[in-house]
Amino acid sequence: MNQEVSYGFAPTEFEERVAKAQRLMDQHRLDGLLLTSMDNIRYFIGVDSTFWESFTRPWFVLVPATRAPLAIIP
Repeated sequence: MNQEVSYGFAPTEFEERVAKAQRLMDQHRLDGLLLTSMDNIRYFIGVDSTFWESFTRPWFVLVPATRAPLAIIP
């Protein structure tokens, strides 16, 4: 079943947030950010999901210094 993903902001806002974080990573010589909290992940990717309600299956987002963010769902 396909469901449309709902974002909390415009795609341009997403791009600006990621670009700003990547500029700061470059300034501080960081390779990436590993986001583990619901609030931080929502800020960077804007997805509001009931997936957070699962206590048995965590998920994370990696924001690399030079590429698009990646969801990590073990």
